[in-house]
Amino acid sequence: MSGKFVNRFSGKGEMYFKYRPGYPKKEILEILNAEIDFDRSRIVADVGSGTGLLSRVFLENGNKVFGVEPNDEMRSFGETDLSGFDNFVSVKGTAENTGLADHSVDLVVAGQALHWFDREASRSEFMRILNNGCVLIAYNERRKEKKTAMEDYENMTSKHTKKTEVPDIDDDFLSKFFKSSYKKFTVRNEQSLDLEGLLGRAGSASYLPSEGQEGFEAMKQDLQILFNTHQKEGQITLEYATVLYLGQIKS
Repeated sequence: MSGKFVNRFSGKGEMYFKYRPGYPKKEILEILNAEIDFDRSRIVADVGSGTGLLSRVFLENGNKVFGVEPNDEMRSFGETDLSGFDNFVSVKGTAENTGLADHSVDLVVAGQALHWFDREASRSEFMRILNNGCVLIAYNERRKEKKTAMEDYENMTSKHTKKTEVPDIDDDFLSKFFKSSYKKFTVRNEQSLDLEGLLGRAGSASYLPSEGQEGFEAMKQDLQILFNTHQKEGQITLEYATVLYLGQIKS
């Protein structure tokens, strides 16, 4: 991860931990089992592990997981939340320099993080630490069906987003990253939030203003309107598609 991006989530760790959607454990493990005969004996490196949302999927499966995260605040939340797992090892490192030993892991995973990595440097590092293994890239993408809470949330983020210089994770980027064929899978996912949770979900985003910053109060007002429009019994539902890219990186 480029040094200029490491601190983008400083001050947002608690909100990220509390209010970001998790990942569908059952479906991810079923896909990995069917595609690469994945089981609990495999060692996983979760690179850009943040607060540990994706790490938890594999820890609950019984896998040993190295959570590699450069941001001290985010890593601390992950260490606290996952402290009950003896098979979790927290590592201060980056995608380009994980600090892990050569050929020490069977699967590299990255959740909501590949766009922060230096593509060529990270793929070289993954090749070094992998033991003839694969890479799984996961993103919770917003499903923007008409007249839904998520459509209005998407419009809100477009209105208040600060510019961020990161690449699109599209077919061109992924082809250059894997340099071989890869498979794409899509799984439905959703998140139910009260008003505090909705404000926290927005507050966890690096590209949206934080409390005290210019534009925060205007964003908060828009979120209140969004919540009032779509809430049912004090909750709204944000719908996602968890998109998975699985492949073996080649030299």
